[in-house]
Amino acid sequence: MYTFVASGPRTRSGWQNDVLAVMNREVEDPRGWSTLDWDKDNDVERAADRPSYPFLQLSREALTERLYPITSETAVRLLVTMTFDWGPVESEENETAVLADARTLLGRYGDDIACYSNITDARMSPSPDVSAGVNGWTPLTEYDGDFGFVVVSSQEVGVYWSFNPA
Repeated sequence: MYTFVASGPRTRSGWQNDVLAVMNREVEDPRGWSTLDWDKDNDVERAADRPSYPFLQLSREALTERLYPITSETAVRLLVTMTFDWGPVESEENETAVLADARTLLGRYGDDIACYSNITDARMSPSPDVSAGVNGWTPLTEYDGDFGFVVVSSQEVGVYWSFNPA
């Protein structure tokens, strides 16, 4: 399993286009923060497949269809779930610490944010219980599994994604 984390600027073209620009690596983090992108230098795969590799080459409409609104607290919990290989946190003490870290990281986007995820439980509720892990998703890749979320603020978008290429 591995993770992709990157942010980009908001533009007037809509958050979906801004998220796709991040996935296509067309923009840099507006604050100059580091990204997590294991495939950034994978020129062979990216040239052979698509600039968004490992993501599918999605249209704005296809991205919107695959993402469901979630609360910012659900985004925090999904970030923690990614950290623990898609499963539950090992202990209550550990959970408190990693939830605080996740809130700090997502705090960069401010309080007035919208979040969206591809987890299937978000179809029914913007705040599904993910404490036991994630068990379903609408894929954004060709991998056996992928889930994540996007954060949208008035100034930035963030893409947080986890892949299981097995």
